[in-house]
Amino acid sequence: MRRTARSSEARRSASVASGGGPGRALPQRTCVACRTTRPKRELVRVVRSPVGELTVDLRGKAPGRGAYLDPDPACLERGLAEGVLAKALEIEIDTTTADRLREELAVAAKTRTGGS
Repeated sequence: MRRTARSSEARRSASVASGGGPGRALPQRTCVACRTTRPKRELVRVVRSPVGELTVDLRGKAPGRGAYLDPDPACLERGLAEGVLAKALEIEIDTTTADRLREELAVAAKTRTGGS
């Protein structure tokens, strides 16, 4: 079966429309709490490191199992309350860790928006 190739012009216009510039599409990720899909750079990655520690990964490159959240604190609260964050990271999240994640997410949100 022969596939029909999209013209290079069609690929370029689709990429530009998505904000990725010519020839480049933006990677998309889904928030585990609210299930909205957004460009990867708009979400915050929470990582369970190989030794089992949870942290907010600002660069998006830390090793370990990751899950993406909107920087909105309500998404973190929903992810914790419904257990979807713990399920995505395959770890139990105690209250101390949850409090630390809240603080790290607040710092990450300020860093991304340029707040002080």
